[in-house]
Amino acid sequence: MIAKVPLLADSRKIYRKVITTYWIILFLSLLAEWLGALLWAEGRIERLDLGYLMERIIVPTLVQLAIIGTNELLYYRSLEKPEWVVLSGTLIAAALMIGNQGLHLEYILVLPILISLFFFRKRLLYLAFAANLLTFFLIYYGYSEFRTIMTPYDLCIFFAIMIGILYIALQIIGQGKQMIADFMRMMTSEQDLVVKNAVMDRLAKIDALTDLYNHKTLHEYLEQLIEQSNNNVMPLQLAIMDIDNFKSVNDTYGHAVGDAVLSRVAQALKDSLSQNEIIARYGGEEFVVIFPGKTLFEACQEMERTRELIYSIAHEEMKGSRISVSIGVAEHVRGKSSSALFEEADACLYYAKKHGKNQMVAKQHARKSSSPSV
Repeated sequence: MIAKVPLLADSRKIYRKVITTYWIILFLSLLAEWLGALLWAEGRIERLDLGYLMERIIVPTLVQLAIIGTNELLYYRSLEKPEWVVLSGTLIAAALMIGNQGLHLEYILVLPILISLFFFRKRLLYLAFAANLLTFFLIYYGYSEFRTIMTPYDLCIFFAIMIGILYIALQIIGQGKQMIADFMRMMTSEQDLVVKNAVMDRLAKIDALTDLYNHKTLHEYLEQLIEQSNNNVMPLQLAIMDIDNFKSVNDTYGHAVGDAVLSRVAQALKDSLSQNEIIARYGGEEFVVIFPGKTLFEACQEMERTRELIYSIAHEEMKGSRISVSIGVAEHVRGKSSSALFEEADACLYYAKKHGKNQMVAKQHARKSSSPSV
C-alpha cells in the first residue's frame, strides 16, 4: 500500500500552468478553425456566411473564453478548485466538438484526463473520466451530425481507448506517488543522518557532565587562535582554573556530590563569561578559558568576577558549604607556542594554589619579572 505523501509542486503554480494550457488550446483551435473555414470545400468561400461563423467559430470561442475567464477570476481571487479546473477541460473539449461536428474530435476528451494528472489525485481522474462519458453521450444523442460520423466501430474504439487511457493514467499516478514516497523516505533518511552526524560531532567535542568543550576540542581551537593571533596581531589570553580541595569533596560527600559541584561551576562559568570566550573542562576539576581579542586586564576582570560568583554558591549537598577556585591567567606572545602559553598559565595557577588559594594570579609576558603577579 502506497503511503500518502505531500505533493511537491505548488498548487497555484499548477493552476497557472493549466490555465495557460487552456489559452494555448483556444489560440490553436481558433487558428485551425479559421484556416479550415477558409479552405472549406476546396475554396468555396461562399460557405463562410454569418450563420456558419456563429455556429462553428464565434460561439465555441466565446464559450471557451467564458470558461477560461472564470478560471482566471477564481485564480486571482485565490478561490480556485481542482474539480472546476478539471471540469473546465471537459467543457472546452465539448465546445470544440460541438463547433466541429463534422470532424472526429471526440478524442479531445483526453484533455481533462491529462489535466487531472497534474494534481496526482485519483478522485480527480475518475471525475474527469465520468464527465467525459456524460459529455460524449449528451453530444452523441443531442447532435445528429456528430452521430452520423460515429460508426459502431468508432464507438467501440473510442470507449476502448478511453478505458485504456484511464488505466495508464492510474498507473502514472500510482508510480508517481511511489516515486515521491521513495524520495521523501530518502530525504528523511538523509536528514536523520545529518542529525546523527551533528549529535556525534557534538558528543566528540563536548564534555558530557558539564556541557563544555572537552580537552581535545580546546587544543584544536587554541591552535587556530594562536595562528590567527600571530598573523593578525590579535590579543589572546588563557586562564586555567582549578577547584580548591576538590578531592576532599569527593572523599567526604561522594562522587555524585562532586559531579553536582562540577556542573554548578561549569554553569557559573557560562553565566559570568561572554559568548566570545571558549570554555572547556580540561580534566578532573580543571577548567580552561580562552579569551580571543581581549586584553589581559579584561580577561582578569572576567575571571575575577567568575571566581567571586563561584565562591558565592552554597551547595545544599555539602550542608551549605562553599567552594573556592584558584585561577592562573597568561597572555600569548607572538611567535610562542600553545605549550608555552599553557606553561605560563599553569605556573600562575600553581602560584595561586601555593599562596593561599581562592585567588587569581596573572602574568604578562611583557614584564621582565619571572615571578607571577596578581
